[in-house]
Amino acid sequence: MCLEKLAAAYIRYDTGRHDRVRIASQTPPAGVGAEEYAYLPDGDSMHMLNFYRPEGADAGAKLPLIVNIHGGAWVYGDKDLNKYYCMYLASKGFCVMGMSYRLMPDVTLKEQVQDVFAALNWTADNAARLGADVSEVMLTGDSAGGHLASLSLAAMLSPELAERYGVKAPDMNVRCLVMSHPVCEVHSVLRGKDNGPARHGKLVQHVFDRLLFGPKPRGNAVYGASAFTEYSEGVTFPPVMLIGCERDVYARHSLFLADEFAKLEKEGRCPRFLFDFVKADDETRRLRHVYNIVRYEWAESGRVNDLSLAFFRESMGGADE
Repeated sequence: MCLEKLAAAYIRYDTGRHDRVRIASQTPPAGVGAEEYAYLPDGDSMHMLNFYRPEGADAGAKLPLIVNIHGGAWVYGDKDLNKYYCMYLASKGFCVMGMSYRLMPDVTLKEQVQDVFAALNWTADNAARLGADVSEVMLTGDSAGGHLASLSLAAMLSPELAERYGVKAPDMNVRCLVMSHPVCEVHSVLRGKDNGPARHGKLVQHVFDRLLFGPKPRGNAVYGASAFTEYSEGVTFPPVMLIGCERDVYARHSLFLADEFAKLEKEGRCPRFLFDFVKADDETRRLRHVYNIVRYEWAESGRVNDLSLAFFRESMGGADE
């Protein structure tokens, strides 16, 4: 695991130093209260979640719930990585939960999904005291978090997939899925021209295979149920919104996933699909990977994040009544 540990350490160092500078320069959204909870009683700092709620909301009101799963190449980040994004969403009248989950190479993909489900089940079990309406839920994630969000939703909807990952579906109704710049084809993390392997792609893929599935990837029980084209088989999704941009280093993943969901929509396995993809030009030069998450304060981010909230409202039960 030496190479995998080095790769994880480098990602944590390089991404972390940029994130620390960015977060220090930002002002958090106003009018949002935050509480921290342990979703598993084992004392592990990665089994914690943040819960956000607008300060002006009636104490007895049940607000629709947004669940956010942070990205970070499966090896980096925690519940605080997307805290300003979560606070922005909460400021618009929602409860928002953002979780930490254990990171690779300490665990594999299967254990990360189990952590996500533990956080979801804790939130569902404690919804009444949190003031969260778990009958109206938006599940969202960015980058690797987009992968975990769509995979977890598929496992909620597929008993066979849930059994394979060893998870129990929470008592909640996910009305829509919103993914920002997701990386879901885990068997081809890097894509080059025409979706072929990128330069150094074989070595990088070898490292990610071992991070995701352990030292013997193909022997892992979830290896063949980990990429979107695998875990989406036979699943009927709720409405889905996909956010991407042409300058994203992983833009080809977004474009590939957009094609897949367009097919599902035609097959009647996704009632509504919205793809917001920003083309590259002089006016969008600064918009890159997960821009709407890390730079919530930009006007371009506000536009697409508000659009995702409108998409959620339109997907709620009774929205067409």
